[in-house]
Amino acid sequence: MELGKQIIESAIENGATLAGIASMEALKSSSSHLIYTRMGDYTGIGTIRGETRPKNQLFNWPESARSVLVIGLSHPEDRPELDWWDGKGTPGNRLLIDILDLTQQQIEKDLNVGTRKLHYYVEKGGLFLKDAAVLAGLGCIGNNNMLVTQEYGPRIRLRALFLDAELNPTGPVAFDPCADCKVYCRRVCPENAMAARAPVFDSIYDIADLPARDGAYDREICNVRMEKDVSESARNSSGEQIPVKYCRKCEFVCPVGKSAR
Repeated sequence: MELGKQIIESAIENGATLAGIASMEALKSSSSHLIYTRMGDYTGIGTIRGETRPKNQLFNWPESARSVLVIGLSHPEDRPELDWWDGKGTPGNRLLIDILDLTQQQIEKDLNVGTRKLHYYVEKGGLFLKDAAVLAGLGCIGNNNMLVTQEYGPRIRLRALFLDAELNPTGPVAFDPCADCKVYCRRVCPENAMAARAPVFDSIYDIADLPARDGAYDREICNVRMEKDVSESARNSSGEQIPVKYCRKCEFVCPVGKSAR
């Protein structure tokens, strides 16, 4: 069996819902990586706070890395607790880490391929997981600026692993359910974060694929909703750690993959 297929099979056997291989060379010219340095500073939820951006580590990927294994874990609507933030992470992310750790061990021991773990933050040597997932054939970027997969829609979370082997990429694939969609995701957003092209993209004309496909995604406005979710959790707290239940309306309303469980 081809090496890449063996690696994907290992990830699936270990609990990943989806898995694929992306090329490092293709990642270097993916949309998010090209746009990132031109979008200005941002300190919203999910970014490094209280630190100066470590520019020397930006996209400082291992020279030996030739491919990336991308794995996904379904986060269905009937299991919302997988995505609840408890102060140390989410249950779903911890499952992803366990799956990736086991897969990494098997790749190195059984397949004799060197691997490297990625830092969560792009600023510290990580990469944009959604771009990697598209290049690995797991799905496409949707009108809600999320990865949309054929099987599970946008209700999925991702992790990745650098591989010291030149493997055949498994994507991208011809899959675009958003082309003729009625943009339910944008209409349901409680903050209207996808109502219009974000001003930050007004001066960017040379990138074909902007966030949410056409640039109609404002991360500052989206962050307003997340900050409200954090405040709501704090108000309900009576001394115990109350999980933060971040808004997922644009995920849950998406009709793609609704039949999957």
